[in-house]
Amino acid sequence: MVPGPLKAALRELRLVRSTSPADAADPCDVAEWREAMAEALDGLALVLLFEADRGAARAGAEAARAEAGRLRAGCKSHRQDP
Repeated sequence: MVPGPLKAALRELRLVRSTSPADAADPCDVAEWREAMAEALDGLALVLLFEADRGAARAGAEAARAEAGRLRAGCKSHRQDP
């Protein structure tokens, strides 16, 4: 039996994953999606049963945030031009 909080976190991760932008999507959209994935992975890390799994989820969240940052650096709608 899967505990309720774990089931909810897995459902949230699947939901966010299913909203992945299309291959030719705007980098800004992909960055937003990667940030949402990071949040879902952080939530999952809070309820996973094993420390190794929690660490993997946290590492995945960190990688997703790093990718979102790289994408935003080249994203016109997030650039702060003078």
